Amino acid sequence: MADKNEAKKGVAEENGEAAPRKKSKGKLIIILVTALLVLGGGGFGIYNFVLKKPAEEVEAKVPEKTPKENLDAVVGTMYPLKTFLVNIGDEEDNRFLKTTLTLELDDEALKDELDKRIAQVRDIILLHLSTKRFPEVRSFDGKYILREELLEKLNNILITGKLKNIYFTEFIVQ
Repeated sequence: MADKNEAKKGVAEENGEAAPRKKSKGKLIIILVTALLVLGGGGFGIYNFVLKKPAEEVEAKVPEKTPKENLDAVVGTMYPLKTFLVNIGDEEDNRFLKTTLTLELDDEALKDELDKRIAQVRDIILLHLSTKRFPEVRSFDGKYILREELLEKLNNILITGKLKNIYFTEFIVQ
C-alpha cells in the first residue's frame, strides 16, 4: 500500500510540475501574441502616418489630368531648350545633373521674347540648377519642387506672357 501511496505522490508531483509549465507556456503565448499585435499595430501606424503621408501630399500637389478631348485646347506653345549640364552638391562625391527642358507658353508672342532673352533664361536655369544638392533632385518631390522654383524665377522676368509649365524631357543625375 505504501507503494501505491508513493506512486500516487509521484503522479501528483509530476502533475504538480506539469501544471505550472502549462501556465508558463500559456503566459508566454499570451505575451508573444500581445507583442506581435503591438508591433503589427506600430508598423501599421508608422506606414500610415509617416510613410504614406508624403505620397498623399504629392497627390495633392500634382494637378489632375485633363480629359483627352480638351487636350489640344489646354496645351500651349512648346519652346524646347538645349540640354543643361551642371555640377551639383554632394558631400561624398562630385555629381552632375544633365537635363533637357521644354517650356510651355501661355501666349505665342512669348516665343519672340524668349528668343531675344535666351541667354538670360539659360543663365537663370543654370545658376538655379547648380544650387541643388543630390538628395533634393533624386526624388519625385524634389523634381516637382525644382519645376515650381524654375517656373517662379522665369515668370518673374517675363513681360509678354507667362510660362504655363516646364517639362523635363531628360533628367539624369550621376
